[in-house]
Parts: sequence; structure tokens; C-alpha cells
Amino acid sequence: MYYASNSDVDSIIDNYFDNFPYDDEGENLYVSGDTKAHKNVARVVIDENEEHIDNESDKAVVINLSDADNIRDIKNKTKDIISKTQEIDELIRSHLTSWDIKRVGKAELVIIRLAIYEMYYDGSIDIPVAINEAVELAKVYGDEKAGRFVNGILATIYKNKK
Repeated sequence: MYYASNSDVDSIIDNYFDNFPYDDEGENLYVSGDTKAHKNVARVVIDENEEHIDNESDKAVVINLSDADNIRDIKNKTKDIISKTQEIDELIRSHLTSWDIKRVGKAELVIIRLAIYEMYYDGSIDIPVAINEAVELAKVYGDEKAGRFVNGILATIYKNKK
């Protein structure tokens, strides 16, 4: 399994932010509407305060991508997650019954990794919140069974963590 290096992460994140769409005033370009309609578009940011959002699941946190501190924080967290990926994957493997980690969908695996990172290493997020966010992400980016799968794995890990 390939694990990205810190220089890869810096390059990927820099490229992403260098190519993020901005409007004429240099503000982040917000795309409104159903996130599921934009599931294959990486640059969707939805302003949670807009009146046109009818569905709670369509809301996303707005990040001011022109703020260097936010970009630095994203890079640091990403690098920290990557540095712990092998350890996190071992924890996932130990809770997969009759499954090989290679069979887990890429989106689901990334979502589970992020949630485990939040559960074990990021003290700023409550564990039930991390699990709920992961389930919601899996429903958007995975197949129809992804939410239940992610919930099952994370709930078992949480139960064993206590």
C-alpha cells in the first residue's frame, strides 16, 4: 500500500489551493445545491448560511481558503494523519471480520481513517460527533451500504476503546 510523503502532501495541497476557484473579488467561489450532485467534484464548498439550502445534509463548513493559517492547519493535520496511517490501518484490520482492508472502498477507507484519527489523536472532536460525521460522509461519497459499514466499524472500535 502506498503512503504519501510529506513533500507529496505539500505539493498536492499547494496545487489544490492554487487552482481553487475564486470569484472576481478574490473570494472563494461557493457552489450551492445538493452535495450528492457534486460528488465527483473536489472543490465544492457550500455556505451553511445560505437560505437556498433546504437539506441539513447539504451543509458544509466554509473554510476561508485564502487564509494562510487555515491552509497551514490543513497541511499539518493531513501530514499527522498520514504519519499515523499504518497504525490506524492496523486498528482497522483488527476490527474487520472476514474482510481484507484491500476490499474496503477507497472513500470508505479514507473516511474511517479520518474518524479514527479524530477519535484517538484529535482531542478537539467528541467521538460520537466524529462517528456521525464519518457516517454522513460515507452516505455522500460511498455506495448505499457505506454509511452502515462505516458506522459498524467505528462503533466497534469505539466500544473496544472504552
